[in-house]
Amino acid sequence: MNANSLIEDKFMLDKASTSLSRRQRDRLLRQADILKAAEHVFALKGYYEATMQDIAKEAQYATGTVYLYFKDKDALYLSLVESKYKDLLSILKEETSKTQSVRVKLEILIREKLSFFERNRDFFRIFISERNKSVGRFHKLAVVSQHREFIAQLIGLAQEEHILRKEYPCEKIAEIFISILMSVVFNWLKDENKREKDLTRMSGFVLNMFINGAGKN
Repeated sequence: MNANSLIEDKFMLDKASTSLSRRQRDRLLRQADILKAAEHVFALKGYYEATMQDIAKEAQYATGTVYLYFKDKDALYLSLVESKYKDLLSILKEETSKTQSVRVKLEILIREKLSFFERNRDFFRIFISERNKSVGRFHKLAVVSQHREFIAQLIGLAQEEHILRKEYPCEKIAEIFISILMSVVFNWLKDENKREKDLTRMSGFVLNMFINGAGKN
């Protein structure tokens, strides 16, 4: 599956051309163009240095056109975050549905999340640096809640099969699980010179630490 929804959106629009009006197609295509341009500009200049004018120039639209779709840079940035998380959630649902084994589902979940962050490293370097400043708005995004709920459901299945302990709420375990993964990604991103080229190589280690812990039996 292609993880870049900004490209996929155009492909899906072609397939849906019979059900969308010309105006609707044009609007969605422009929005996808602007989001793709914003991702490139944010990665190149950083969030604070990037301007709406820069993004408009990259998208080859007038600045006023960009403001028709996004009221300001912050709204554009959050829309880009939402787009990325929709991509990620779609990948996780598709890939984990290919097996009935809950443990394998967990392995796939970790591998695909780390792989996704690796493929989108430039964007997520900015995202992590801005996350604490916009945490309230970030958690209000519906897709972020859906992402947490999906992981909590998978944790619940693991509890039912006695892979994980049942005395703790699956939602709380899911929060810890997400925090572990984000910590791994953060440390990988911040160390440009020493980091492993392949972040997904850590997926087995993360799964083992999550399920078995660091304590000696």
